[in-house]
Amino acid sequence: MSCCPEPQLVQLSTCNTYNTEAVAADAVQIFEHATGTASGYVTLTNFNASADTANISTDAAGTEVIATAAPDNSYTVFVPNLESLYVFSTGGSIVIGQVSVNASYTVRP
Repeated sequence: MSCCPEPQLVQLSTCNTYNTEAVAADAVQIFEHATGTASGYVTLTNFNASADTANISTDAAGTEVIATAAPDNSYTVFVPNLESLYVFSTGGSIVIGQVSVNASYTVRP
């Protein structure tokens, strides 16, 4: 008999679109996970209609870049401590695409 409930593994899956001209200093938040620490895969997809390279960062200033994708390309990366994601354009031209997150985190009931 256990006096404490077993932790639960929760799966998290999202797909968010972006359409922005924001540069690194003005990166647009596209994902936030405020409860617990999640880890998982992030896929940055930059559609062929984009005029620039898209970047995704874990900080609002765009300095912690985890993935970069040229137009009509995508890039997947594992992120061990996933809290927030921000997307921006390398040169300030329009970037259009999607950010997919497939992660998991542990919670106590």
